[in-house]
Amino acid sequence: MEHALRSATVPGAARPAAALPPMEAASALVAADLRRVEELLAELLSSPVGPIPRVGHHLLGAGGKRLRPLLTLLAARAAFYDGDATVALACVGELIHTATLLHDDVVDEGNVRRGRPAARIVHGNGIAVLVGDYCLARALETVGRAGGITAVASLARAVTEMAEGEVAQLMNAGQVDLVPDDYYRIIDRKTATLVGWCCTVGGLLDPALEAALATYGREVGRAFQIADDVLDCAGDPRATGKTRGQDLREGKLTLPVLLACQIQPPLRERLQALLRRRAPYDGDEVAAILDEVRAAGGLLLAHSAACTHGRAAQSALTRLEPSPYRDALCDLAMFAAERGA
Repeated sequence: MEHALRSATVPGAARPAAALPPMEAASALVAADLRRVEELLAELLSSPVGPIPRVGHHLLGAGGKRLRPLLTLLAARAAFYDGDATVALACVGELIHTATLLHDDVVDEGNVRRGRPAARIVHGNGIAVLVGDYCLARALETVGRAGGITAVASLARAVTEMAEGEVAQLMNAGQVDLVPDDYYRIIDRKTATLVGWCCTVGGLLDPALEAALATYGREVGRAFQIADDVLDCAGDPRATGKTRGQDLREGKLTLPVLLACQIQPPLRERLQALLRRRAPYDGDEVAAILDEVRAAGGLLLAHSAACTHGRAAQSALTRLEPSPYRDALCDLAMFAAERGA
C-alpha cells in the first residue's frame, strides 16, 4: 500500500495563508485528549510529600511542547488503535522525559531550564534527583496498569537505551576526537529511542504499522535533537530558554561543531585547547568558537541533516492509511527539523 503524502507536507510547499502552525494544528485534532493528559499528569504528580508535586510542577508548569504526548495521541489515531490506554501512555512518555530533564540538570550542573531556574537551583540537587526517580516510578506504574506486560517490556528496553546514551555522552564529554557517527550513537539512544517508543503507543499497535511508526519516531527524534543542537549554538536564549552554547560549556560536542571541525581542521585544534581545561569553560571563548562554527557552515550542514531525517520520517508514514492524523504527523516531522532554521 503506497499513498502519496499531501503536498503541504513537502518541505517548501506552500501553505494556505490561514493555516495554523504545525504544533497548533496537530494539537487541535486531539485537543480533548491533550486536556486529559494534563489532568492525569497533575494527578500522577500528586503526593502528600510536599516537595514532590512542587518540583514536578516546577518543570511541567514551565510549558514545554508536550511533543511526546502529542505524537502518541496522533500515532494511535493514525494507526486506528481502538484501545483505552492512549492517554495514560501519552503521560508515560512525558513523565520519562521529565525524569531525564531533572536528572540531566544535576549531572550537567544546569542552571536554566525552559526559561526559568532549573529545579535543582530552586530545590537542591538531592530533591531534584529523587523527584526524577518519582516520575520514573509513576511512569512504570502507569504503563503497567494501562498497557500490561507488552508495554512494560517495550518501555524497559527504551529506558535502558536512554541510560546507555546518557552514560556514553557523559563519558565522551571533552573528547575532541569524536566524529558524527559517535554523535549519532548517543542521540539515537538518549533522544530518538523515547520518541520512537511514544510513536508505537507502547508497542500495542498492529506490528506492521508499529514498525513504520517506530521508524518515523526515531527519525523525528534525530531531527528534533539535531535542531535542538543548532539552537544551542545559535538560538536566542529568550526563545530557547537556556544559555547559548550550554552544550559546549559542558564539554559536549554536537553535530554542528563536529561538522564544522571536519571542514576547518584548525577549529578542532582551538577546540582541543579549550577542552583541555576543566568545564565549565569561559563564556567568551565558547562564543568565539560558536561564531567559527557558524562561519564554517556547521549550522547549515546540521540543519540540512535534520531536514533529511524529517523527510525520512515522512517517508515512513506512506505505510499508513491517509487521514488527518497522518497528515499532522507528517507536518510535525518537518516542524521538528526546521526549529533550528
